[in-house]
Amino acid sequence: MKKILKISASALLISLVFGLAVISSYFNSNYNPRTILYERETTVSKHYPLSHKKAIESSRQSAVKIVSVSMDSLYLSFSSGTYFTAFGRYFVVTVHHGLQGPCSLTQIYHNGHYYDCKQYVKIDPENDYAIIEVGRLPDRQPIEIPKDMPKRNQWKQAYSILNEIVYTGYPNSIGPLTLKGHVIGYASRTYLYIFSYAYAGASGAGVFNKEGKYMGYIIAIDVGETEFGMDVLENVILVGPSFNIDWASTLDVPPLPNATTK
Repeated sequence: MKKILKISASALLISLVFGLAVISSYFNSNYNPRTILYERETTVSKHYPLSHKKAIESSRQSAVKIVSVSMDSLYLSFSSGTYFTAFGRYFVVTVHHGLQGPCSLTQIYHNGHYYDCKQYVKIDPENDYAIIEVGRLPDRQPIEIPKDMPKRNQWKQAYSILNEIVYTGYPNSIGPLTLKGHVIGYASRTYLYIFSYAYAGASGAGVFNKEGKYMGYIIAIDVGETEFGMDVLENVILVGPSFNIDWASTLDVPPLPNATTK
């Protein structure tokens, strides 16, 4: 009986060792799924057509987070933005209300690194946007202005009802996170509404259509009357159209030194 138990134990041990060797061999000779969390932040589901995938990738590759500090209260503000290039220089477009302090107290964040704001190029409180000049940002792919904006008849299609959109931002200061949605309406010909989701920190995120054209920037989520009183409607989002942005303001900016990594 003891001999049988010894043989059984030996067989079990051999089987266990063999099983561990097979598992180890599998993970050593095949792709380790854990690496997908670190290897490519632009990996997109195969369920989308090629043009739509490129739009999602463009959205993700140009997204940045803006951190701004108030001089008076040391209040720290987080918002999102889109990295773009125009006339051979590099900029970020974001919301005006996300800038709490001067350029010297505002930085651009991506992938664990902070980059300096060179100067505020354009501040527009009425349309709630700002253009910030930055240096070239490593691991970021800027959209090109005006190339990556709708052209001629594309404007009508881009803003048409139920047209699909995608945006990438830093809601609740985490991300970049990519969300999809649809155009659902307009507000006084100045803004448009999209049906998606957004939270504090997503303001300034660039909105793209499925062809990868930059349509505008997230300004705010809607607040409306519900059966429980006034409430925040996280799935109804107010967007500033990109045609309201004074892109030409980037043309006459005096040159400054390149931004530095901190």
